[in-house]
Amino acid sequence: MEYDNVEVGQVQHFVMFWLKPQLTKTEIAAFANFFEALKPIKYIKTLNYGLAAATPVRPVTDNSFTYALTITFANLADHNAYQEDKTHLDAVEKFSNNWYRVVVHDIVISSMK
Repeated sequence: MEYDNVEVGQVQHFVMFWLKPQLTKTEIAAFANFFEALKPIKYIKTLNYGLAAATPVRPVTDNSFTYALTITFANLADHNAYQEDKTHLDAVEKFSNNWYRVVVHDIVISSMK
């Protein structure tokens, strides 16, 4: 989808992971190694991850996921190169047996003017 009024800029990549319910607490904690494996990828500007927060239940809040990841890329080209990066693909292959659902949202970051 393209919008004429959106400037080309940094891309924020949001990923939510629902890990399999049969995983132990130790296996869930070890899943953080997936995110750590991504850190050396040269296309990444920032990378943050964590477990779902136990925030108050509200109609607009979905804390049903286990982990979430946010990555910032300088531009769409870096985002696209990351998707094909061997380190990324290897990490997905190694850790994908831990999840049953993944949802991705990508945005072009608007700058304040």
